[in-house]
Amino acid sequence: MFRTSVEHPMPAGPSVASFRHSILLDVGVGLISGTRVRRTWVAIAAVCAALVVSLGLVQSATAAPAWPALGNGTTGANVATAQYLLRGHGYDISADSDFGPATENTVVAFQESRGYAADGVIGAETWPGLIVTVREGESGDAVAAAQTALNKYGYGLAVDGQFGPATASAVTLFQSDKGLSVDGVIGPETWQNLVGLGGGGGGGGCTVPDEPDPEVLKVVYRTGGELGVVDRVLLAGFEAGVVESNMNNLDCGDRDSLGVFQQRPSQGWGTPEQIRDVSYASKAFFTRAIRVAADNPDLSAGQVAQAVQVSAYPDRYDAVEGTARELIERASHL
Repeated sequence: MFRTSVEHPMPAGPSVASFRHSILLDVGVGLISGTRVRRTWVAIAAVCAALVVSLGLVQSATAAPAWPALGNGTTGANVATAQYLLRGHGYDISADSDFGPATENTVVAFQESRGYAADGVIGAETWPGLIVTVREGESGDAVAAAQTALNKYGYGLAVDGQFGPATASAVTLFQSDKGLSVDGVIGPETWQNLVGLGGGGGGGGCTVPDEPDPEVLKVVYRTGGELGVVDRVLLAGFEAGVVESNMNNLDCGDRDSLGVFQQRPSQGWGTPEQIRDVSYASKAFFTRAIRVAADNPDLSAGQVAQAVQVSAYPDRYDAVEGTARELIERASHL
């Protein structure tokens, strides 16, 4: 037990502030306010600080991910994001996800205009000058950049440059998932997490096409019909497809995930070849979804999808209901 004593007792009068000043720690530089406080207080302060941290009473800030470095030869969603941002700054460039000589020359021009090192690489110095804060109601290439970055995480947004309700919902879900301030605004912190995580170039990753594959839409819709699925189960399938692949038959994904629904061979969904067969993958999804929906009549379509997919981000499926319904309507005419 620590023995603590101070040379001056607590004053009986109102001069609490002067008393507080009088017990400032003596850290070896002489008298403070005429009072030498015993070094025991230093030990107490250190022990208390350690206890506070060990008990979890103070949360340490989570470091933001590093800005990715994009250079000539890089491909992926981060490259398309950067290209849209460059367009937003007035440069005439295609957002084709391919960092070639034209993109490199544009980056050099942008860097020179800002006084940055003109090395043609989009890194820690260039990204902060490139990003633009965007929020609901705004439109333009910076919004398209944000939508492209969000789609790395399976939100299935139309890259139309319109910051509407669907984009706003995706932003708040992303911010919540990453432990960020949930304000629906894509500012510097959210931008850094969007491009610094999830692959998309400058460190690998799986590029998800901006547009759904019509053939995938047709096969998933047809398979649901052949199995006689109810509307809720069909919607669950399309929501899962939108979130996981934007309704594309991907040959890549997180770990060993593949295909429209990002099913994993290691989790018993089938062989890689089977999972890349859209008809097989759709039957596998719908077979499980039919059972889930029958046993849980109160679940939403998104909750049915979550029960099948077991995602770390369960709210994403219901968030894309509008997009999924539009794609079902489109598929019905293919």
